[in-house]
Amino acid sequence: MPLFHFNARTGDKLLADDEGEQLPDRESARSVAESSAREALLEAVKFGGKPPDDIQVTDAEGKVIVTVDVDEVIKRE
Repeated sequence: MPLFHFNARTGDKLLADDEGEQLPDRESARSVAESSAREALLEAVKFGGKPPDDIQVTDAEGKVIVTVDVDEVIKRE
């Protein structure tokens, strides 16, 4: 299975996911990124922090596969 990394970007800062997660395909990676965005938002509300602007999904080589905007995930809920 391919390895995907889920990096949280806030402004010009990137919190890199060094471990990543093996998933069957890109759609599974998008789903995990959307769940991560929701979780990050809940934690920010709960603890008074700022959620990331987006979650960037990269492949094992570091190529950005998809970017999930946290605001867009909220609007769809």
